[in-house]
Amino acid sequence: MGYEPCAEFSAEGKQQPDQDRGLSWIRFVQGVARVTSPAICCGERQKEVPKHEPADVLVSLEGEQTFEALFQIGELIGHGTFGKVYGCSYRSSGTHDLCVKIVATSGRHAARASRLPKDEKLQLLRLIASLRHPNIVRYFRFLQSSEMLYVVMSRCLGPDLAEHVEAVGHLKMKDVKSFSRMMLSAVASVHQHGLMHRDVKPENFRFTDPAATTLQLLDFGAAKIGDDVPKVHTVVGTLLYAAPEVFEGAYARSCDLWSCGAVIFFLVSGHLPFQTSDVTMLRSMHRDPVLNGECLFRGEYWRQAPLGARSLVRGLLSVEARHRQLTATGGGKAVVVVGPG
Repeated sequence: MGYEPCAEFSAEGKQQPDQDRGLSWIRFVQGVARVTSPAICCGERQKEVPKHEPADVLVSLEGEQTFEALFQIGELIGHGTFGKVYGCSYRSSGTHDLCVKIVATSGRHAARASRLPKDEKLQLLRLIASLRHPNIVRYFRFLQSSEMLYVVMSRCLGPDLAEHVEAVGHLKMKDVKSFSRMMLSAVASVHQHGLMHRDVKPENFRFTDPAATTLQLLDFGAAKIGDDVPKVHTVVGTLLYAAPEVFEGAYARSCDLWSCGAVIFFLVSGHLPFQTSDVTMLRSMHRDPVLNGECLFRGEYWRQAPLGARSLVRGLLSVEARHRQLTATGGGKAVVVVGPG
């Protein structure tokens, strides 16, 4: 059986009388949401997915046409295994609230999208560009030369979530709730657009502002078209945030929900639920009823946390992917519910 939470919490995080079984941490997601499939979390009402995206979402840079002719490249913002990120602006308009990630199209660290068949690549990039959500970075254009893929997106001016936690130390529960709502709402939108992110982790959520009030999901380098039916996929993502079924090589978009559970666990406790660099040991820990049971919630911070926070995380970290879902219910208000599918 899947885990079935039954605690309701107010906006202040205080436990309320158990008047409506099945409600789990919280009415913190506001508004009315229509939910048509599992693995969807309600956030603010989502706009319909555009049926027709601009044909030039992917621009081929040919001949003497260069990225630098269209955009002014600014300072280096960051870099990683798969590329560098710079501030940038349109030469035609001078818009400065943009950045560009530059990734190789060949070699060991090539952009995954550049290796896809043309039709699949266009479909994937159009879906990513169609994402319109306050908690998802806006992707404007993808430009590809013979050697590089340039990903132009909106620019976040604040730290990523991992940097923020390191800077402030232990988070207040009201901030955990706020950040969790934003993360789950963003992932819900990704799923509604027929995508799975496949690399949900604190480093891939960044604040739009230095005051650290609004989070946005970014880095869709591992994203893939996917639904609720497990299919054979490449093992990708970040080890300690990856769902158990990812290591089996057949999974669906509910893998993102496990990752959300791991991130929320980290926000509450300051550490990850499972900590080992050994893949075999990690897979064993996932399926150990003791280690992946109430033992997870030991420690001072979990003792002080609302029981509903434990309910939510416990549901998201269900080993059985079919039990790992978020839906909406409740008269006129959106409520997060975790339970068996």
